[in-house]
Amino acid sequence: MEIDFDGPSGTLQIALALIVGLGVMGYGGYSYTAQSAALDSTETVDATIVSTSIEQLDQRRGTDDYSPQATFNYTYKNETYTSSHMYPGGITHEFETEEDARAKLEAYEPGASITAYVPTDSPRNAFLKHQSSNKPLYIIGFGAIFVLGTIVSGFRD
Repeated sequence: MEIDFDGPSGTLQIALALIVGLGVMGYGGYSYTAQSAALDSTETVDATIVSTSIEQLDQRRGTDDYSPQATFNYTYKNETYTSSHMYPGGITHEFETEEDARAKLEAYEPGASITAYVPTDSPRNAFLKHQSSNKPLYIIGFGAIFVLGTIVSGFRD
């Protein structure tokens, strides 16, 4: 069985495909920068867990993924905040099973006192786990493949 994919044809379709690919790359780059900035300039504060949950993410590829969620209160420079970021940056961490996601919440029972990390330039976006993710790099790579495929398709026409 042969799959024949010609890609976008015509100036408008090629331009739109390039815009989409570059937009995806830009989003990945922004997410990587935001994550790096959050990890590089943090202060630790005491926080209190308000609630935890597991969010089921519909992935449309036959399986669902799960993301741990924890809401917590903290005070930074005499201001009280509430956050629900487990990790830095805007991209959620996903796990294949609910049990794996729940394991990330073991130390975060409601009412527990924990340490939170507050980005000094964005105190409303505190997070609980001082870890980076490769997901922004995957997003950049996907966008780059999309752009390269569009360019190759444009030269074939």
